[in-house]
Amino acid sequence: MKVVFDFRKYDGIIGGVEQGVIMITKFLTREDNLVVVLCKNNRIENVKKIFAENQNIKIIPLNVTTHSMSLKNLKLDSSIIQDIAKTEKADIIHFFYNWSFPFRRKVPSVLTVHDVIPFTFREAMGFFRNIFLYKPGIRMACRLNNMIGTVSEYSKRDIAEKVGVPLDKIRVIPNGLREPNPQDPDLEKELRKRFEISDSFVLNVGGIHERKNIVRLIYAFSKLINAHRYSGKLLITGNISGAPYQQTMKRKCDDAIKETGMEEKILFTTYISEKELDALLRMAEFLVYPSLYEGFGIPVLEAMKMGLPVITSNTTAMPEVAADAAYLVDPHSVDDMAAAMADLLRDENLRAELRRKGIARARPYTWQRVAEMYLQLYQEVIQRKKFIDRRSRLL
Repeated sequence: MKVVFDFRKYDGIIGGVEQGVIMITKFLTREDNLVVVLCKNNRIENVKKIFAENQNIKIIPLNVTTHSMSLKNLKLDSSIIQDIAKTEKADIIHFFYNWSFPFRRKVPSVLTVHDVIPFTFREAMGFFRNIFLYKPGIRMACRLNNMIGTVSEYSKRDIAEKVGVPLDKIRVIPNGLREPNPQDPDLEKELRKRFEISDSFVLNVGGIHERKNIVRLIYAFSKLINAHRYSGKLLITGNISGAPYQQTMKRKCDDAIKETGMEEKILFTTYISEKELDALLRMAEFLVYPSLYEGFGIPVLEAMKMGLPVITSNTTAMPEVAADAAYLVDPHSVDDMAAAMADLLRDENLRAELRRKGIARARPYTWQRVAEMYLQLYQEVIQRKKFIDRRSRLL
């Protein structure tokens, strides 16, 4: 099989989507499939280095600097990328990030829609962009592509309900998990010094977006300190930019910290590397991840893979992803969160049970499994296209 992969989202940082493209490409090319990777022209050298050890791969740069919804990207989707796919004799195109607009589709295409969070939480997106660009854009993208992939049964239902996509056009293919970095005692020592950790600590990851529910977490942690006499800290990771939305959310968090008197107990680490994150996951008492909305929730499974107990929300995709391997709480209840943290701190047997269940729960989430599932989806789409073409000729 020959496939075209849209890697335009890559902008020098390998996040979850980028890692998925890389790992699926590596698996498919090892299995003697041919992959054409499309990337931004100004990232071509980086992309060549990423795939330097891969055979059966061709990298083609595109004259574009952003993957945002725009007329230029619409033209790429509907014309230039279609022509590339036809010239390369590709069997299918996979658009990996939430939207694409193949109006002049020359080969079948799959679109991965990870979630439709802005239908529920607009967050940093402006009102007019949300109403007049994002929402109609997602609806159009889902209509134009042959099949939609998404990461959880919850996201499948959410996309069907909010975007209007038929359920039989959506396939659930979960995310994979990266392999943890080796333990580094020197790094752990350095992190303890950097964040002034002299005692135990609780970890939260993912940043301060509204849906991450950090303000309630701050109030819950203050209850853990005051009512349950916990002596450790709460570390909150995630990059905090200077964008107006981020400044507003940080101000709300800072106000909550000041109101509760937690200035010495709650620390925002800002950006940390994957290696540093893995060290913190090994060192923490547990992960608390009380998000109000997740299409999947990779941090939950990453913590489980590392053997860290997890507290997470009983809503959206988290119960599906965590199953019985996490302590589920009502994310709207400060008391529920505080009680769960206190339970884990005083009950070593409960922590041990969640460690054991968490490791088992995370085990199947490999990128090889993801790649195999996408390969099956490609074959399904291609066979369906052939069937439709044959029927059209007969008619």
